[in-house]
Amino acid sequence: MKERERITRDEILEMPIGSLISAISRAHLAYLFGGIEKLGITGGQYYFLNALIREDGIIQEELASNVHMNESTITRALKKLEDAGMVHREVDENNRRKKIITVTEKGRDAVDKIRKLDEEWDDKIRSLSPSEKTKLRETLRTLTLESLQMMHEIKR
Repeated sequence: MKERERITRDEILEMPIGSLISAISRAHLAYLFGGIEKLGITGGQYYFLNALIREDGIIQEELASNVHMNESTITRALKKLEDAGMVHREVDENNRRKKIITVTEKGRDAVDKIRKLDEEWDDKIRSLSPSEKTKLRETLRTLTLESLQMMHEIKR
């Protein structure tokens, strides 16, 4: 099968908002993956690691809820992160069925390195001024909140 050519400008002009955001996200992740893979983790694992940095010391159920994914997906990712030395899981003394997740120093270093790559990505987007980038972030945050709300309403 012949590989599809690059997406055309006309196709981009016809894309709905969600598809545009998805295309930007895929390009962004492709940029980050080189650096992420050098650290011995995948892009998906970085997503969880980054979420854990924000709320270090939470339980798996909370992490699953925070990242809007099921616990089996979380369990697999955490196992790989633990094997890579990025996180540590220990049994909660108050409830032996729950595991508390903490990020190790190696995990924190990995997140710092990837965040630097993220900053490089933002710096390379020169078609927007700093104020336009700020406005775009605000708009995307609003769209994200609305989208997550719609997702939660659908699940009810």
